[in-house]
Amino acid sequence: TQMVTELTELSHIETGKTELRRLPTNLNNVIEDVTIQMSPLAESKQVTINTDFDSNLPVIKVDKERIRQTLTNLVHNAIKFNHPDGKVLISTGFNDESVFVIVSDTGMGISNDDLPHIFERFYKADKARSQGGSGLGLAIAKHTIQAHGGSISVKSEEGKGTTITFDLPLNTKPTV
Repeated sequence: TQMVTELTELSHIETGKTELRRLPTNLNNVIEDVTIQMSPLAESKQVTINTDFDSNLPVIKVDKERIRQTLTNLVHNAIKFNHPDGKVLISTGFNDESVFVIVSDTGMGISNDDLPHIFERFYKADKARSQGGSGLGLAIAKHTIQAHGGSISVKSEEGKGTTITFDLPLNTKPTV
């Protein structure tokens, strides 16, 4: 059921059939909510979640629930593919054009062969753990960020961890 729901959602996002409900949002607050939501999983995996927020982060117009879903997916993966005593750091910042969010972990990392494919639907880099998840979360995250006019990228080194960064444009004009 989850896979059908996620595949339908991804299809709607890709084809532009999903309307974004853009409302003024402080991403620091959304991240704080996600951190609280994910803390039981982190504790059970013995992973520490830390945040490093830019206190002057501008409010931007985004679909808060879609961005929350994206952040939840990224933080969940950072915990899931980490090791006991591992760390997850979620940082925010901005420049003249956009707000950015960085989710870094000290986990197992992603191989160079897998890196170009992690945002593809059904792709699972960790074949040993392929029984869990649909392989759609990062594809949904990518299309959600792109639907907001932003971009998402990944850097990783096997055995040292992964960093996923996304940016969302500052909305200086009213959204129609």
